[in-house]
Amino acid sequence: MRTLKFIFLFLIFFIPVGAYAQCDSDAFLDNCASKLEAFTFIKAFNTTIKKSDPVEYSYVFSKGSTYMIVVCDQNISGNRMIVNLYDRNRKLIASSYNPKTKTYYPDLIYPCSATGVYYLGVSFESSKGGCGVSILGFKKSE
Repeated sequence: MRTLKFIFLFLIFFIPVGAYAQCDSDAFLDNCASKLEAFTFIKAFNTTIKKSDPVEYSYVFSKGSTYMIVVCDQNISGNRMIVNLYDRNRKLIASSYNPKTKTYYPDLIYPCSATGVYYLGVSFESSKGGCGVSILGFKKSE
């Protein structure tokens, strides 16, 4: 019986199941979406990575619109979420991380000059993986 209690307690306290649950909660998403401010919400890309493998999403951007990508993660030092924006030729346009200055940015703003498919590459700084959400919003350029 003691062995079963030990196993149960081990599973509850030492396996990080709850760590990823935070990123799927409505409260987490609502908090992140509020950062769009004047931009209109389009889509949320929930990302849970259990290894270092990056994940890629695609979306059609329209010329004449400005897009905002809000990056929300668990804000764990050494394991921040990195979002890269690529054009249709997979050329890097913008990133939420600048490796030269080691600076993380909470959002990206991109004024689209060509309609087409754009790609969001999502990864985490460490090889442990992690969870977060990237929120895409837009507004018509003035």
